[in-house]
Amino acid sequence: MGRKYDDYEDGFEVRRDEAPRSSRRSAEGRASGRKAPLLIRLIAWTGVLVFCFAAGYVGTSVALRMLNRQDILQRKDVAANRGEAEKILNEAPREIRLNARKVAFTLYYPQNGAISSEKTEVLSGIMEDDIRQVIGKIVSTLSEKEAADVKLLNLFRSGDTLYLNFNGQFLSLLKARGEQGSALFITGVVRTMSENFSPIVQVRFLINGKEQQGGAPVDLGVPWRLPRG
Repeated sequence: MGRKYDDYEDGFEVRRDEAPRSSRRSAEGRASGRKAPLLIRLIAWTGVLVFCFAAGYVGTSVALRMLNRQDILQRKDVAANRGEAEKILNEAPREIRLNARKVAFTLYYPQNGAISSEKTEVLSGIMEDDIRQVIGKIVSTLSEKEAADVKLLNLFRSGDTLYLNFNGQFLSLLKARGEQGSALFITGVVRTMSENFSPIVQVRFLINGKEQQGGAPVDLGVPWRLPRG
């Protein structure tokens, strides 16, 4: 009796109403990955921030106390109470050391009808302070009578132009020196500024905050600069 292929049907059937396993797993993953409500997330993040802040504050306090016990952070010149303040005041004054450095500048000034030069050192700070010290040294090269009462009131810079504002005695100084002497003095100032304080190229001279038009042996109404060589 011949074998029929129908005899090998063993009842394997595909249930169409059941989704594949991979689809079920992805659906379960989406269901489990659903975000918590916004309010709960905010509360959770706030708790984390508070915990981190508290841990940092406590840790820093403990570290500072340990350093203080080792006398690492303690300063002998800082008083924690009135008794310590009186003790510091009654102590002999201590030497104060500044983290300053000396810088050498080349001064140009009039001498015997010509311009002389010399090196000088100043305690350097910001440019404006250095310029003020250098101008004072140039004025001090003049005779005591000429330099008396000449004051640099203030100074400021705009681009490559330096503005020097002197008091009225500066005008008297120029009148006393005459045209040639005044030109030498101003040329010395301009050369000192341009060679030592970049990017200054030219200098304007003011009298009591105003541009001077006339009244001086030289023209103070224009900026002074060295001729281009």
